[in-house]
Amino acid sequence: MSDEGTKQKEQTKPKRKLNKQIIVALIGAAALIIATIIGALINAYSVRSIEVYLIDKETNQGISGDVFIDTEKNGVLSVPDKPADIKVRKGDRFIRAESDNYKTELKPIDRVVKTLTIDMEKIAVTPQLIPLSFAGRRPWSNEIRISEGASSNEIIVSGTISDAAGFSVSGLPSVMRGRTLVLYFSNTGASRFSRSRMVKIEYNADDILLEPSNTSLENGEYLTAGDTPPDNGVEFPIPDDFNGRLNFTFYGAELNNLIIKAFYK
Repeated sequence: MSDEGTKQKEQTKPKRKLNKQIIVALIGAAALIIATIIGALINAYSVRSIEVYLIDKETNQGISGDVFIDTEKNGVLSVPDKPADIKVRKGDRFIRAESDNYKTELKPIDRVVKTLTIDMEKIAVTPQLIPLSFAGRRPWSNEIRISEGASSNEIIVSGTISDAAGFSVSGLPSVMRGRTLVLYFSNTGASRFSRSRMVKIEYNADDILLEPSNTSLENGEYLTAGDTPPDNGVEFPIPDDFNGRLNFTFYGAELNNLIIKAFYK
């Protein structure tokens, strides 16, 4: 064989070896890409089930509500004897629970295995205040002067009282029984009260002391002088034997346009 032929064979061997290495590398890369794609598809479509129970946070009793994944709009119903069976996929982040009159709750999915119990907190409902008219008012002392305020449930009281004086309000609705009387006092700084004793509230003809539930009394009888916060009136639970009459007594006071506003709830 000539020298030229030998040279051609020697040059061909490295080329074939290089081509084989490239093919192997391409096959490996393709296999890796395919494996990655398959893994991603498996993760994307893998599903696991979680049972979700809803309970009242205060009573620990089961309640009904809807359970959602993240921001989904169509939830799965959960009832006390049949929890919601929700399907969770990789990438889902939160379980959301909603129920009427309860706050919405969010729970991270990554902390849940197979079962989840969500404590639901009730939304606080503030009872509506109903104005209580002073139309049936009547002073039982000539030291007291009463005029109507900005509305029928507001009065303005003035007068110089050496001993005890006041007024009564009759004809109040019997529906107040078992409810709460709410009183607001303002412009108290313009008046003077003996020993901070502002007013004593009684009910029925035999003048039974009506005690507030959210403040203490001076000498065990009188409200302490001072304006009432606009968001926190003085509350008096009304007994079941209430017959529609309230009595307001002042002692040793100089009243100068004391404003009283009344509601019940």
